[in-house]
Amino acid sequence: MRQFDVLVNPDRGEHPWAPYMVVLQSHFLELLETTIVAPLIDDSERPVTSVDIPLAYKGRNLVLAVGEMRGSALTGSRRAVGSLSEHEDTIRRALDRLFSGF
Repeated sequence: MRQFDVLVNPDRGEHPWAPYMVVLQSHFLELLETTIVAPLIDDSERPVTSVDIPLAYKGRNLVLAVGEMRGSALTGSRRAVGSLSEHEDTIRRALDRLFSGF
């Protein structure tokens, strides 16, 4: 997996509101058994914060909820179904705001 890859959320119970996860961790840390991901969530019910990134993905209006990132085990066959690499600058700015406040 590469940084900014989109994965199907492995938690089927979350699919109605968070169908995908986005890899935020660098792919240069390949020896780790976990990776940091953030959910791509349905934006219809959620106020957008300064660390959320509204975007369209596969015909759906979703929000990359950077502030809801979490560690995820790299178990099973986790294949990328897409990439948000074209949003790299926006994602990095949201991470900077989350960790530095600016």
